[in-house]
Amino acid sequence: MEQIVEGSTAMFERLAQFEDFHYTVDLPILVSAAQEKVIKWLAKWQPKKGRLFSWFSKCAKNAFRSELVKVNQYRKRYHVTSDNLEKFYGAEDHEVDKHDLADEMRSKLDELTCRWGDPQEIGAIRFLTLCIIDDEHEKHAAIRSASYAYGISFELAKFFYNWSIVNLRHAFYEKVYIPFTEYDLMLAAESYTYWPELVNIVGIDKSKEISAKLGGQRIKIPSLQYFARLRESHRLARDVERSDLDPEAVAEVARRHKKTPRTAQEVFTEMVEQIDPRRYGEHSIFDEGSPDS
Repeated sequence: MEQIVEGSTAMFERLAQFEDFHYTVDLPILVSAAQEKVIKWLAKWQPKKGRLFSWFSKCAKNAFRSELVKVNQYRKRYHVTSDNLEKFYGAEDHEVDKHDLADEMRSKLDELTCRWGDPQEIGAIRFLTLCIIDDEHEKHAAIRSASYAYGISFELAKFFYNWSIVNLRHAFYEKVYIPFTEYDLMLAAESYTYWPELVNIVGIDKSKEISAKLGGQRIKIPSLQYFARLRESHRLARDVERSDLDPEAVAEVARRHKKTPRTAQEVFTEMVEQIDPRRYGEHSIFDEGSPDS
């Protein structure tokens, strides 16, 4: 097994370089991420799934993508709501850096302090902190154990458990990152469209309302020049309407607006259709006067 893992180094390096992952994530990190999973991939491979090389390539690409997400996702934004210690590690937990990260973790733990001087209380806090770091611990069992082992009340042990979480968050504040929110996912998915600009203008709540009412529709947003042309067309149509409405009167209006008589007539006809009251307003669908009522 060790020979397979070691022998796969060159293959994973070439694959990462061929797929251009090494431009974003360091090559040793990509290779280590793939080699960490080689044994599991080999155990799941069967001849019917294709050649072993192709199987490794498919699996390795997903491992590379996972590292790419970690690199791109790490941001110094802070939001924690659970007891999961993953938030304390951030996205720098690469296999290559695990020793440095472990040393940093131990250093941070050694620097933890509390405001209570009672040895029993300090022991309980130390025990609960280590329980929290263990991802497989059970919260209530840890609290009960601290209460019985250090002779403190159950309520005090519960308080120390929650306080230890707060203390750890404070110690590892710079490593905390917020998971992608719905808003973040939308910005990422629609990054190469104008939707993020629209959300910034109307706000996230209004943008959700737009999605709920107009989702899936294609909308052409008018420009300011369009509104200017619309106002000019309306003024021309009003002037035509106030005239004698004969061709010579229409031609005179067209001359004042620097248009041809034919264009003035077309604008007037189009504006009459556009400002028809039947095209806007609120008209009852199921009133007694409707054709099907």
